[in-house]
Amino acid sequence: MIDPDERERQVVSLLESWPSRTSGVLVGGYAIAAYGAPRYSVDVDIVISTSSRDAWTDWLTTHHLERQRTHRVSRAGESQIEVQRWEYDAITLDLMIGGVRDRESGGVIPESWLLRKPSMIRLELLSGPLAKPIRVVRLEGLWAMKLLAGRPHDLTDLFSIMHQKVDLTEVRDFFSESLQSSSWRKLRGVLAQVTGTKLYVDALSRLRQGSPDLRANLARWNRFTEMVVNAMPRETSGEEPPFRPG
Repeated sequence: MIDPDERERQVVSLLESWPSRTSGVLVGGYAIAAYGAPRYSVDVDIVISTSSRDAWTDWLTTHHLERQRTHRVSRAGESQIEVQRWEYDAITLDLMIGGVRDRESGGVIPESWLLRKPSMIRLELLSGPLAKPIRVVRLEGLWAMKLLAGRPHDLTDLFSIMHQKVDLTEVRDFFSESLQSSSWRKLRGVLAQVTGTKLYVDALSRLRQGSPDLRANLARWNRFTEMVVNAMPRETSGEEPPFRPG
């Protein structure tokens, strides 16, 4: 079993050598940590442009990571998206080339949108801060990815960083202009989750936020629900009632 502290030490060492001249943004659990509380994450997730593939391959190889497998996905009229799994000792890194595709709905968030206006953040981990800032996906990109993934822990992640200012109109416009009806159905499922009691209770438990009966928790979750609704395309919004538990 891999020691979490050793994994994090290795992750810190890797990220501190981030290739600054090569396009790419940190996403996933470590991106959530960049905007919220320090946390462990099993994988390092990075989205890169297709044109920078060779430069990233050289960088990963220089740091002793080896490619274990490659998964390619594409649909008619779309550019190919490739996911590479790289590993070395305690580090597991997923390199997403060309963008992100949701397996369930087939919805694609392209690299051109995710790499736009990255945030430069000095990542704070449980073992301490990185020595220098690295490029992290902007909040709008992170919200879009987490909402489209739509798993309970993805939505809990967004709840944990809801205090960060985000342009949800940009997220909604992207969904409306770029996603197909299969993705809208997936997003309706997200609305059903955030307006139900189970996710609310589970999210508070996971984040150790106290009792679901606390007035402050009820108010925060109602605000979070409103934020999720505001991020949804018009094709999905308005179909679920506001969350009013208890």
